[in-house]
Amino acid sequence: MEKLREKNILLFLVVFILLFIFVFLAVTKPTFLISINNEKVNRIYEIELNEEFSPNIEATYLKKNITDEVIKIGEYDNTKVGEYKIVYQLNKFIYKMNKTVFLKVVDKEKPIITLNGKDEVYSCSIQSYQEEGYNAVDNYDGDLTDKVSIKKENGYIYYSVKDSSDNEVIVKRKIITDDVEGPVIKLINNENIYIKLGNDYIEYGANASDNCDTVVDVKIEGNVDTNKVGVYEVSYTSVDSSNNKSVVKRNVFVYNPNAASNLNGGEKGVIYLTFDDGPSSYTPKILDVLSKYGIKATFFVTNSGKDEYIKREYNEGHTVALHTASHNYKKVYSSMDDFFNDLNSVSSRVERITNEKSMIIRFPGGSSNTVSKNYSKGIMTVLTDEVLKRGYHYFDWTSSVEDAGSCAKKSSATEREDCVYNYFVKGLSKSRSNVVLMHDIKSYTADKVEDMIKYGIENGYSFDKITMETEQIHHKVNN
Repeated sequence: MEKLREKNILLFLVVFILLFIFVFLAVTKPTFLISINNEKVNRIYEIELNEEFSPNIEATYLKKNITDEVIKIGEYDNTKVGEYKIVYQLNKFIYKMNKTVFLKVVDKEKPIITLNGKDEVYSCSIQSYQEEGYNAVDNYDGDLTDKVSIKKENGYIYYSVKDSSDNEVIVKRKIITDDVEGPVIKLINNENIYIKLGNDYIEYGANASDNCDTVVDVKIEGNVDTNKVGVYEVSYTSVDSSNNKSVVKRNVFVYNPNAASNLNGGEKGVIYLTFDDGPSSYTPKILDVLSKYGIKATFFVTNSGKDEYIKREYNEGHTVALHTASHNYKKVYSSMDDFFNDLNSVSSRVERITNEKSMIIRFPGGSSNTVSKNYSKGIMTVLTDEVLKRGYHYFDWTSSVEDAGSCAKKSSATEREDCVYNYFVKGLSKSRSNVVLMHDIKSYTADKVEDMIKYGIENGYSFDKITMETEQIHHKVNN
């Protein structure tokens, strides 16, 4: 009987201990919650591209905050569509708690289709409409233009495309079947033709095409007198079967490159095209353009480039002037002797090639440069006086095309070309002479010289080269 009683007590104690452990573990079990905006995060959670997954994590043990003990395992890339596994792990006492989130990064943004031309166009028929083009781009997939599907239906052209996440966009272009467009006239050769006084005018004509008619004629009107300086207008007219009329005009400039007054009469400014730092491989191209228009220019040369280019400059009647042998500021401006040693070097080269001594110079950096202060204080004050005493004429400039300055910093060749042309135009004035600083070592300058000359001719300027009789242009000396 006593043994049975002991056994029951022992059994009671075991049950009590187990119950105590169970209650203790239940009461002391950590709490672990992952939420966003006070809502519990589901096992599978979705975010859009570039959206951050930043859940609020709360973990407590015996009413104590132990959030910093939660370990995150796994990463995700919110710039890439896909599924990512992230595990938040909490190990406390005997408890090992894991919460897994399968994170889906999704793209819900539709592609964008942009139509070239108008959304509503006239055409002889929907089938004859000449597609003007379109572009399709997606925020995730990039260029989808080659995946665009086209369907013609009920007077519309539908353009549709889907991205890799199956987001679809559809745009449409309305086709109005009525001929309201005139013929398209394309001039043969350029819109502006330049002819030296006394040369023959060649009528190149024009071609015309129509959206509905197979053949359309072009009527040419206008007279050009190549024996008289002026601007002459030639018009090209075409009419289609629906009586739509188109007119294109061509300007013919008859000019005298040696005249002080050109094209429109009256007193005009003079443009002195000057090129520094050459010759270079781009010099022949510039010489070809100058020859084409009968323009003379001035080349301030160095010891670089080929002798034959300097010889050609001289033989074609341009002024070959002196710039510097080295273009090394330290070497040139350390002293008066250093300057004249450098100048004599390039002078000897020019005289050897042309059999003529040049007395026209341009200081490296111009007479107003301040870089010379780094090597000899007051050197420019001395040199500008000394070169004149020795019989030289020095020329600075009234404007620069910035081809070695701000234009050279442009990112593309087209931007650089546009930049030098705009500086050329802005720098001109008819109230004075225009000594324009350029560099024939710059490809984009060589490519725009012809447009500069055309602008000068069209706007009544004349061109000339610098000679010893030309009035000198001097900047203010700053050293």
